[in-house]
Amino acid sequence: MAIPVLLGERSYTIAVTDSYRQLPMWLKPLALPQAGWIISHRRLLQRHGSALLGPLRRAGWTLETLTVPESETAKSFAQAQRVIAQLSRHATMRVPTLFAFGGGVVGDLAGFVASVFRRGVPYVQVPTTLLAQVDSAIGGKVGVDLPQAKNLVGAFYQPRFVCSNVSLLRTLSLRQRRSGMAEVIKYGVMADRTLFAFLEEHLAACLSLEARAVRVMVERSSRIKARIVSRDERETKNIRAQLNFGHTLGHALEAATGYRRWTHGEAIAIGMCAAAHLADELGLCSSADARRIMRLIRAAGLPTQARGVARREVFRAMRFDKKFIRGRPRWVLPTRIGQVVVTEAVPTALAAQVLGQYLT
Repeated sequence: MAIPVLLGERSYTIAVTDSYRQLPMWLKPLALPQAGWIISHRRLLQRHGSALLGPLRRAGWTLETLTVPESETAKSFAQAQRVIAQLSRHATMRVPTLFAFGGGVVGDLAGFVASVFRRGVPYVQVPTTLLAQVDSAIGGKVGVDLPQAKNLVGAFYQPRFVCSNVSLLRTLSLRQRRSGMAEVIKYGVMADRTLFAFLEEHLAACLSLEARAVRVMVERSSRIKARIVSRDERETKNIRAQLNFGHTLGHALEAATGYRRWTHGEAIAIGMCAAAHLADELGLCSSADARRIMRLIRAAGLPTQARGVARREVFRAMRFDKKFIRGRPRWVLPTRIGQVVVTEAVPTALAAQVLGQYLT
């Protein structure tokens, strides 16, 4: 399955596949430098590195590997500097191609390095988690976190190709599956009521990563993301901002807890519940739809409240977030299943009252 991201000269394709065997053939028309680095995690390379490296090396690619830690804390200036330093030791080599082989952390970090090293080198996204395949590997948002807020430093820098091998998803832990499910639920709420209904009806199959369920989740989510990015690459038209449903509170929860307590999907699950509740209170969304959203999130085994977190730290993190505009947070709120609105017109007192129910 090939899904285009249409951005003029920056256009690229998302391949949803079950093998890396055809990757060299897909990359050949792009005329990329056939030497470079695969940035990944040590354990992932040990388990699946040969499946990726084998076809590329047999096709004439010269590739080295570079590992980073397996946690959100790897998405930092320190790690970016370490990666760049290692790349720079081979400065006599021709411009490299970087491969981001891993989940969202690897993709964001490797993409950020690609955007700044030698003022930009090509990179390929090879996402290996459900969350990365349906969301973070697509669209060119790359960056690192600061203690104050998530993704506060970064760039829009599109990959040259995205290869989503769904066969690797079978190795994910239940927690990683649930985390990815949060992003799929997000797509259903914001843009695809048919996808949302599919998740409700086939939730067990989705969590078990049965083949048909995986294809539905990855392909439909990827198409939504590709369509939105094609219409609003740099989030200047309030179209791409719809993808931030659940992220206003979610990002703040991650930052307030040092990126160690919740996965990204778990944090935005709590954020989606709060946003649905807020939309209900404002009369933007029916109570029935708000309950459906919360019920699906809970049924997926995702958290719906943030327990034992300091409210002051969460609100402080929200003020530092890049979605905090003109002294107000930007909210993405559902108006019905399959549609959202982006707004700053949320009374501060009401937002504080609703959020207080989710920060216990």
